[in-house]
Amino acid sequence: MAALDFRLVRLTEADLDLVVDIENLVYARPWTKAQFRGEFARSFTLALGLKTLPEFSSGLPPVLAAYCFFWQLGPEAHLLNLAVRPEYRRRGLARRLMRAMLALGREAGIGTFFLEVRSTNFEAQTLYRSLGFEVTGRRPAYYEDGEDAQLMTRASS
Repeated sequence: MAALDFRLVRLTEADLDLVVDIENLVYARPWTKAQFRGEFARSFTLALGLKTLPEFSSGLPPVLAAYCFFWQLGPEAHLLNLAVRPEYRRRGLARRLMRAMLALGREAGIGTFFLEVRSTNFEAQTLYRSLGFEVTGRRPAYYEDGEDAQLMTRASS
């Protein structure tokens, strides 16, 4: 696959179907369209995406390659959901979205960032640790299937 450039964008409800498509590809228990619609309606939810730049030579339209949703609530930001289309993995897109979330949070005066991640999702935990997050707790049976979540936090720098 040729090297592609990606543009960081704020997602809106107009992107709902694209987000749901990725969600259904990536997760065994995906969020519903109604759940995403609810997040788009919240004033404190920010949704970021990475779209491919149009390939002018081939005439292909932009593709939503990855997204993240997070809340900015007072002095805290909470990562809710992050996903990368399988064919665009291993390109640093999740890291780029996380860095954008951290930068926007710092600009908004966020002091603490936190997230939950499946206890068995070691790849994601490694990414989050590399960005300064630390495991600070455990949420027993956090997920629908009963799996625990690791609570990870990071102070703003």
